[in-house]
Amino acid sequence: MKKNFALSGASAAVSGSVSRTGGISRRHFLALTGAGLAGAAIPAWAQGSKEPIRIGLLAPLTGGGGPYGQGMANAAQKAAAYINEKAGGLLGGRSLEVVIADDESNPTAGVAATRKFLDVSKVAAITGVWSSAVAMAVKPLSLERGVPLLVSGSGDEVTQGDNKGLVYRFQSRGSDWGPVFARAIHKAGGKKASVLALQTPFTLSLANPFAEAFKKDGGQILDVVYYNPGQASYRAEVEKVFSREPDAVFIPSYLPDLSAVAREIFRAGFTSTVYANSSAADAEGAFIKNVGAEVAQGIHHIQSIPPLDSTAYRTFAQATGTDPKSIAIFPSNVWDQIAVLALAIEQAGSADPAVYAAHIPQVVNGNGGKVENPVDGLKAIRAKQAVAYSGAGSQFTFTPAGDQVNRAYGHFLIDQGRNKLLEVLH
Repeated sequence: MKKNFALSGASAAVSGSVSRTGGISRRHFLALTGAGLAGAAIPAWAQGSKEPIRIGLLAPLTGGGGPYGQGMANAAQKAAAYINEKAGGLLGGRSLEVVIADDESNPTAGVAATRKFLDVSKVAAITGVWSSAVAMAVKPLSLERGVPLLVSGSGDEVTQGDNKGLVYRFQSRGSDWGPVFARAIHKAGGKKASVLALQTPFTLSLANPFAEAFKKDGGQILDVVYYNPGQASYRAEVEKVFSREPDAVFIPSYLPDLSAVAREIFRAGFTSTVYANSSAADAEGAFIKNVGAEVAQGIHHIQSIPPLDSTAYRTFAQATGTDPKSIAIFPSNVWDQIAVLALAIEQAGSADPAVYAAHIPQVVNGNGGKVENPVDGLKAIRAKQAVAYSGAGSQFTFTPAGDQVNRAYGHFLIDQGRNKLLEVLH
């Protein structure tokens, strides 16, 4: 049975090769099952003036996004605690409360958790949502109830269509991300490339834009081959793509399948350079741990990264117990989700989604003063000043569709069992 969690203050160390961030163990989640849900029979915004404002977090504690779930949960909890402690909560003293559920990186589990968020916890917003497939599955529920959905998935479809001003992406869009790989391969001298892509909304949103951008810049695409999740073997697909000896092979994927594909490439002795998304080829160090340093050697990976030298990132790192020199990608995005929601609710003077949702783009894209700390933003709003939030995950602005622009990308190389940042791409 799917369980929701309302947590406060629990944390433990979670480490990885690209990011190092505080986290909450799954055992601790289970020990706290159901906490904080008493009295949640009606929406938080309709309760007494001092009742908590509940925010739901769909975290991939298990499944393909498992390496990221604990860091995301920790960031959401610490963001709420930071606002409660430093700013006195919202709307004259109401605390923020994060209710966490494991979506298992699975659409069915995500839908079940979302229904509980909406029907039992009565959350004012849903955040987290690492998987694009989960985001697509829960989006109709969000739109039906009029509750904002703030996601971390990159699949283009997530923000397409009439989203009623309720869906916002805190990550790069796949079709923006794909061409970055093309530029990196061209810069390295690659002339011939192939695509070996997992069939999911996220990975497919990267594949075609990559191929189009690569050809536009004068490159040749030899093959575009797709494979399904959970195949017993990937040998046939690997042999088809790599036997033609392209200079590079782009593999948009998830951690489990990329691990299997990388082993097949190594066993066959193919030498084409592999480029993959960091969410598969790093995954908080899980990829190298899965396949070993020898198999991982020489694989390139790219991911949108946070602005490490910003005040926003330093604030996030200090509050969450993250090494400020690490690259905590998904936790910093979740920190921004909670921050933006807090600013929008305070500016609107209401936690009712029907009232505050329209203020989400205003507190980011507005003409007010730039703020990199949610507490500073709340103080400015209380002083009747406009704000423009600049985040820990990105110094972003929103498009009318709810996508983020102005994100930077880190290009990494796996060398001798470590991830090395080669360059930052825009």
